[in-house]
Amino acid sequence: MKKNTEILEGIYHRGQEKIWDGRKILEDLLQKHDGVGSVPPAKAAALQNIFAVILHGELAAWNVSLQLAEKLTDPGAKMAATSQAHDEARHFYVMRDYLNSYENQTPPVPRPVQEALEMVLQTDNLAKKLLGMQLMVEPVALTIFQEIRRVSPEPVLAELLEYFERDEARHVALGVTHLPTVVKKLGVVQITSLIMWQMKLFMLELHGLKELRGDFEVLGLDIESVFALAEQKQLTALQDFVVELGISSRVWEPVQYFIRFQKKRFLR
Repeated sequence: MKKNTEILEGIYHRGQEKIWDGRKILEDLLQKHDGVGSVPPAKAAALQNIFAVILHGELAAWNVSLQLAEKLTDPGAKMAATSQAHDEARHFYVMRDYLNSYENQTPPVPRPVQEALEMVLQTDNLAKKLLGMQLMVEPVALTIFQEIRRVSPEPVLAELLEYFERDEARHVALGVTHLPTVVKKLGVVQITSLIMWQMKLFMLELHGLKELRGDFEVLGLDIESVFALAEQKQLTALQDFVVELGISSRVWEPVQYFIRFQKKRFLR
């Protein structure tokens, strides 16, 4: 318990040490690369479609982090959630301002994405909120950041995402470290409910990514590869969580089989 508290407090302190000025960074990058006008129209539209989803996700993550900071009672976990809320606020306004640098209005977000984020926002169940945001939503966002940065369709965004990645990598640690403490207090019925809720959330994520298939392809990315990387991050985080919980990984094996089966079914 003491070790976990130190880890969680460490997340807060690392967050304080790694704070970056979003306004200055974005302004400097826009000046360095002479804005975003050099991006071909098709790629610009694809980036706007994908990062409208990210913007919506950052706002949801900001709100969920504030909810967690209020609901969590462990001081270390509360500190980590507070640090994340600060990060997510910065991510939101920086991504909003980046998207505003394009001439077109920010496009609407696919319905499955809205539903997935609403699931995490609206649940009062602490375990579901931690699992949903830290171990399901954050790994997908981190994968998108890394893959977009790898193909670098727009130089301002490519450099900007390096800062986002540094922050997001810390956020998963809150779920991995503290969720076991919450789940240990649950009974069989509650854990079953948690697993079923997770599967529903996964399906919405899958449908949301599928709707963006064309946009990823325009940028030179294969949606199946993107999802495979996101899936691996989710399963790695889940495995770390199960180890931390001190139970057999077989408890969450149905989730792994379900994820792999549905991926093959819906992304082809």
